[in-house]
Amino acid sequence: MAVVTYNRGADRIMECALTSAALDLRCALVLGSTTGVIDQDLDTVADIDALSGVSLHSERIAATGEASTQDDTNNRANVDMGDFVFAPSVGVTALGAVVYDETTGADSGRELVWGMTFAVAQPIDGGFTLGIADLLRVATATA
Repeated sequence: MAVVTYNRGADRIMECALTSAALDLRCALVLGSTTGVIDQDLDTVADIDALSGVSLHSERIAATGEASTQDDTNNRANVDMGDFVFAPSVGVTALGAVVYDETTGADSGRELVWGMTFAVAQPIDGGFTLGIADLLRVATATA
């Protein structure tokens, strides 16, 4: 499995942290091909749409249960959220997933945050759960 934090996503997370703006995270499954999906320079869902052979499943799942926990033992904050649970879709096979910020509501403005490809194709005939554990860790610095 390959995983990427898109440059746009890292920037968006920091912008929200600095301005107290909220992210409206959503997840979509990658279908057809994963060629080009793990390119840190992609900015928007429209950039994924433009990749040859790559398409996104029509179901887009909203993030739930986002929480940050202070971890004094390891000197960091741990960010977690609920799993992304997709409904059954007969004949559909997921090759990866992208997480993006839904704030603008159009693919041309939906900024990519994370992307991943799966080591093994995942048929979603019976549904599919993308488990989330330790979504993000922010370490503190010491001098």
